[in-house]
Amino acid sequence: MTLPPFRLQRRPCASAGRETLRFPLPVPSRLAVIDAEFHVAAHMRAFDSSDIRGLVGYAPEAMALPLDAALSLADRKLRGLLELSSLKFAIVVFSSVDLNGSFEAHHRDLLWKAFGLPVFEQLRGGNGKVIARECEVHNGLHLDTNSDLSSAEIITGPCDCGLETPRLRRRVAARKRAAAA
Repeated sequence: MTLPPFRLQRRPCASAGRETLRFPLPVPSRLAVIDAEFHVAAHMRAFDSSDIRGLVGYAPEAMALPLDAALSLADRKLRGLLELSSLKFAIVVFSSVDLNGSFEAHHRDLLWKAFGLPVFEQLRGGNGKVIARECEVHNGLHLDTNSDLSSAEIITGPCDCGLETPRLRRRVAARKRAAAA
């Protein structure tokens, strides 16, 4: 039996409005939301990335957190400074369209090495709202049809590499390439 995606409600803010995030797997009993502002349900708890003791004490079965926080926890785990044996489900990593928030294959490899769990990317636009989500197939990001793609664009037509599939390009990267030229 397939369960519907788990939904997290982001606290409303003046610029972004109300946003719904979906956890890609069945609902875990304890979900840690780190360095993100969400309404938390009974089975969820919000943490600051500096509250390692609280996070370990909560014993989360899954986590949702920004890329930089995920990489920091993975580094601590690999160095033997963090034990999170309670993690059983998955990790949702929030990436960003800016160059500093890009989620790369080596990041996924590092997170797998540290936690041994599937990692799902959720890409946030310049306004902080999720504009694309990775599903359990891990074959690209599904674009949100209501997304504001002001900080990214979808490119269609053939690429210089020969592929003709649509691509999501970060506008920041395009601007930097143009400035360099």
